[in-house]
Amino acid sequence: MIERDGLAVRLLHACMEVITSEDELAQIDVAGGHIMVEVVSAISSSIAASTGDILDLFDDAARAVSRLDVSGGTVEFWDAWLEGLAEGAPGDDEMDLGQFRAMLALGRDEVSRSLGMGLGDAAALDVVAAACRAADGSEDDLEVFDDAADAAERASDGSTSVAALSAARFLRGLAQA
Repeated sequence: MIERDGLAVRLLHACMEVITSEDELAQIDVAGGHIMVEVVSAISSSIAASTGDILDLFDDAARAVSRLDVSGGTVEFWDAWLEGLAEGAPGDDEMDLGQFRAMLALGRDEVSRSLGMGLGDAAALDVVAAACRAADGSEDDLEVFDDAADAAERASDGSTSVAALSAARFLRGLAQA
């Protein structure tokens, strides 16, 4: 089982992983790298302040990003991804591997839908899709995070997309318990 408090810690690690990657992200796109730090800082603050269940964690994070006064493919990706993750998040303090997989799939589907509307970043969708495929093949609640992060890093290798690289860094941070 994946417990809410452990997931909250993983989410904070995920945000820190992106923040510490700011220079790398800024080498691709200065403004985009700085915007990513703003996005994950908002996510981090929302996670730290959230007192509810898993659904509340993701609802709070999605709301925090949607309230930011910034725009662009990177923000649109994060907004869509978090909305999808929140849609699939259980209203409980724990979830099983199947629920986590379903949550990731809904996040991927929401990113895909937003791309169909001309919003977001296709390279970031590739990263999220790779993480979903890896999670589907994982058999362990703890290894699923590493498997998804490894697949995301492979999918982002050589990418010039701030959204794709930040998603891969976020998933790598999520693997830290």
